[in-house]
Amino acid sequence: MIEDRCRVPQSGWGIVVLLLLGLLAGCFDDPPAPDAGGSGTSGQNGQAADPPFRVTAELVSENNRGAGLMEQYEYSKAMAVFQKLVDDNPGWLDAKVNLAIAVLQHTQKGASAVPILEEVVAADPDHAEATYCLGISLFHAARIGQAEVQFQRAVKQDPRDPHSAYFLARCLEDDHSAEAIEWYQKALQLEPYFQSAHYRCWDLLRQEKKYEESGRHMEEFSLLRNHPLSVIFDYKYTLMGAKGLAIRAGLSPGEVQPVKRPEGPLFEPPAEIASAGSVRMPAGASLTTCDINGDGYQDLFLVAADGNHVLLGSDPTRGLDGFSMDKDHPLAAVPDVVAPLWGDFDNDGLVDVYLCRRGPNQLWRQSKAGEWSDVTAKAKAAGDDAETIDGVCLDLDHDADLDLLLIHRDKPAQLLNNNRDGTFEDISAKVGVDRSGAISASTVVADFDGDRDLDILLLGPPGKADEAKPVGNVLLWNDRSWRYHAEKTPGQLAGAPFTAAVAGDVDADGQVELYAVDSASLVRWTRKPDGKWDKMLLGFGATTGAIGEGTVRIALADVTGDGRVELLVGTSGWSAWVLPADLEKFDLLDLADSGEHDPLGTWTTVVIDHARGPAVVGATVDGPPMVWAAGSGRHRFFSIALSGKKKGRYRERSNASGLGNTVLVRAGGRTFRGDSLPADSGAGQSLQPVAMGSAGAERADFLKIIWSEGVTQARLNLAAGVRHVIEEEDKMPTSCPVLFAWDGTGYRFVSDLLAVGGMGYLVEPGTYAPSDPTENFLLPAGLARPVDGRFRLKLTEPMPELTYLDRVGLVAWDVPPGWQMVLDERLATALPDPTGRPITYRIAQDPERVTNERGEDVTSRVRSVDHRAAEVGRLDGRFLGRLAGEHVLVMEFSEPLDRGPGRPVLLADGWVEFPYSQTAFSAWQAKAAFEPPTLEARDANGNWVELAASFGYPGGMPRQMALPLPTDRLPQGTTALRLRTNLEIYWDRLTVIRSEDCPELARREMKLVVADLRESGFMVRQLKEQFRPHFDYTTRAAHPEIIDPEGFYTRFGAVEELVGTADDAVAIFGPGEEIHVEFEAPESGPPKGWTRRLVLETVGWCKDMDLYTGNGSTVGPLPETGRPVEPRDRLHRRFNTRYQRGW
Repeated sequence: MIEDRCRVPQSGWGIVVLLLLGLLAGCFDDPPAPDAGGSGTSGQNGQAADPPFRVTAELVSENNRGAGLMEQYEYSKAMAVFQKLVDDNPGWLDAKVNLAIAVLQHTQKGASAVPILEEVVAADPDHAEATYCLGISLFHAARIGQAEVQFQRAVKQDPRDPHSAYFLARCLEDDHSAEAIEWYQKALQLEPYFQSAHYRCWDLLRQEKKYEESGRHMEEFSLLRNHPLSVIFDYKYTLMGAKGLAIRAGLSPGEVQPVKRPEGPLFEPPAEIASAGSVRMPAGASLTTCDINGDGYQDLFLVAADGNHVLLGSDPTRGLDGFSMDKDHPLAAVPDVVAPLWGDFDNDGLVDVYLCRRGPNQLWRQSKAGEWSDVTAKAKAAGDDAETIDGVCLDLDHDADLDLLLIHRDKPAQLLNNNRDGTFEDISAKVGVDRSGAISASTVVADFDGDRDLDILLLGPPGKADEAKPVGNVLLWNDRSWRYHAEKTPGQLAGAPFTAAVAGDVDADGQVELYAVDSASLVRWTRKPDGKWDKMLLGFGATTGAIGEGTVRIALADVTGDGRVELLVGTSGWSAWVLPADLEKFDLLDLADSGEHDPLGTWTTVVIDHARGPAVVGATVDGPPMVWAAGSGRHRFFSIALSGKKKGRYRERSNASGLGNTVLVRAGGRTFRGDSLPADSGAGQSLQPVAMGSAGAERADFLKIIWSEGVTQARLNLAAGVRHVIEEEDKMPTSCPVLFAWDGTGYRFVSDLLAVGGMGYLVEPGTYAPSDPTENFLLPAGLARPVDGRFRLKLTEPMPELTYLDRVGLVAWDVPPGWQMVLDERLATALPDPTGRPITYRIAQDPERVTNERGEDVTSRVRSVDHRAAEVGRLDGRFLGRLAGEHVLVMEFSEPLDRGPGRPVLLADGWVEFPYSQTAFSAWQAKAAFEPPTLEARDANGNWVELAASFGYPGGMPRQMALPLPTDRLPQGTTALRLRTNLEIYWDRLTVIRSEDCPELARREMKLVVADLRESGFMVRQLKEQFRPHFDYTTRAAHPEIIDPEGFYTRFGAVEELVGTADDAVAIFGPGEEIHVEFEAPESGPPKGWTRRLVLETVGWCKDMDLYTGNGSTVGPLPETGRPVEPRDRLHRRFNTRYQRGW
């Protein structure tokens, strides 16, 4: 039995009632609670103490299950667990605190958690977690005075808690700024890496004109921006401080129990592979692994003295007898092979291979399972006529395909870009990989600066410099779009004579280290926040960094199952060493070695058994291959086989091979980090699952993948000991802000907004599309209904994107009988720009017949707005939003369009599938253009006359657009129009209206009475027919993997001052957030027979997090239109104070 310190309160049922009332009411539109009063709980402290509450082992287990659900971001499920515990055990105060934390995370309303926590504090005033959580809940509910009372108590209860000191300072800022600065500095004494506290100090000191002191805090703040140990506060689980985590009964908060490794060896003694007993492996031979035949087991490819050998693996329970020799495999007959590079080069789901050779290289494609063919000539992929000694195949430009970086003997390196049309192009000189003729002996590719793209380290051959062809190392930083720049301050890194090198994040801090053999010593290179490199010799026992004689090979792999990679080093044999987690330490610990045998000619790690992790496969010089199988003295492993090949809508955003991705696993209170980049200095590149140890955990609470193109994905509750095949989810990685309107019963999805205001959209390298921040949106007739005299709307961000909202207004247009109204709006891709003004009309000319380029009659499909659009034809499988051919719609009219009242206007309803910046870059490389719609008219001779070239389209989710026809170009007597485009546009309705002035049209602007920025969560997105997007406001999806762009956001709460007028002072909100607005409805409706139409007027911008979007990973730079900066900056200083760390 475990004794709990807490006493039994008498009002436990009050928690249930308050919680249920809060949840049933929905709560999202409740006004903030006033900064006075509170429900409290009376009569507790003066009563006699009840007997101590006894916590059984069963209760501990159930409570910890709830805490585990919190770590998986399953807040509603965690609430149910804690609520049941509280119902059954009303005296268990820790369970009530956990319930309050879950309620706060689920509802994102501090007021919902306050009554629960007030009851706990009333029962036990010394309950430190309850005091702290009550304080942050009151602060979140804007009850600052009451929050200060709790934090004054919290800093006394735990003087060592930096978050309590930080929040006491937050409470004191407005009225006692000097005291607030003291408490921020106290927080920094307790936690020097507290980035949020540095920023608050900077802001307050700057306001007091203490510029020198404030500057020091800004300097520290900037240095911590990318520091792995930096601390920020956010109202998100795991970011609310130690006391904001669910209490694990029987364990101290955050305590992790050590887990003993199983008894037994890490490796079994070496054993020969019987089926390869006649194979002889020379020194330095290539040995790689890949699932060549796609059966889920790792195969081996041996480059031996007598040619190539393909060993097919099978069920590991058969041991080494599971390997069988495929003597007739086509790849076995290819001569002069040096090393293979395994990957799916055409993204068809079947592995291919690039064979580095003595002479022209060869690319072999698997067109069907087991059918291999040499496609080198067709693909233009041979490379230089040289001896290619090594290389890598990775998505170096992050466009969802594998490129080739080749290392030639005594020649410069070569980079072949995958054009995604089946061919490759040599761009070595263009990007600087050829180093102006300098020789490169090997390469290491990794994200050395943590900016989500892959950098290239080219290593020169060791030896004396040749003036004509200088040796040395160069680090090329990836500026994207095939632009690199060389490291300006490489220091000793530039001249280090490396003979082998690998990169990896050994301490799982998000910063990649470089491990290299330098002058027979093992060295770790670490990049500091200021960009300089630290060099540290690593010691093998009592010897500092000494490496034996022979050809050196090093690799990083977890061979213990503890979740951290070890270093494998080999010359005449191999040995495995524990790397120190502390970067200040340098002693290595010997774990295992290859034992007594003749010198090895080659070796590598292979995941033969997915439950036990990597084995070592190698061969003695001129000897047969043998295996050091994974031993019994390991924890079980998570084997993660990744693939970017998706079967659904948003396919080919990452390469199908799953290379270049980062994997984070949370299990047993620990976080492990791995990736699918090469981590072996030997020749060739293997392809196998990411093997990550479980450290004794039976399951992974949470697994997060950061795909090579920047999209994140989460999986929950993965079992250890098995192979998990994970394909990139078919989800839209970004979206424009989504609009919901109250329809009388709930919030109804309308469409998205501000696509025209998209920032940083890449058209081609160096060119970004201009932004138009102004968009007016005509709400569907009758959709929005007032409640309590107000129209209520929500502008939300349910996907990873930013919105910068400058102004939002609602206008009522009263239209007289017999008239109708639309807006002059569209996403314009050519002049003239739309005006956004009303277009009124009385007559519509519907086409009598509409046909497409295939001769099909689609008239019924474009007759009315029914979400049954004209079919677009075959999609281009390579590029999202692009068709394989041109989509044409010909509209035939019964009456000439140049006759009749007013001006003819093309009116269209529909939706579009946007390509992303990454897609645009990829298509640009392949010379595949995106061609916006062009409108033509047929003249009397049957010829088509261009009316509007590349004019634009409905800019986003279902919406309406209008294009006034140029009457000066309209052929006389024309009765036909033709639309042409290769964009994926779904035309739902097409007609021509006759625009006329309506003098009686009346405009009435409504007063903005509420604009509230809130954290609302992620609405569930659905794809309807023809990929039509739809959102459900009533349901939420957990997306803990989504990361906010770094920078300062608008603090939660009222933002009327920011969005009431267009002044460049913007409200900034990001993923999972919304601005809720309410407008005062007119007291009376329109006159009898008239129609009232509502127009939402917006000024703002949006920006997605695509890897190729300009400044997509940061909030700044902020948009501006040239208005005065002083009023804008003043408002930004007041409101935009919420810092999010980002990537």
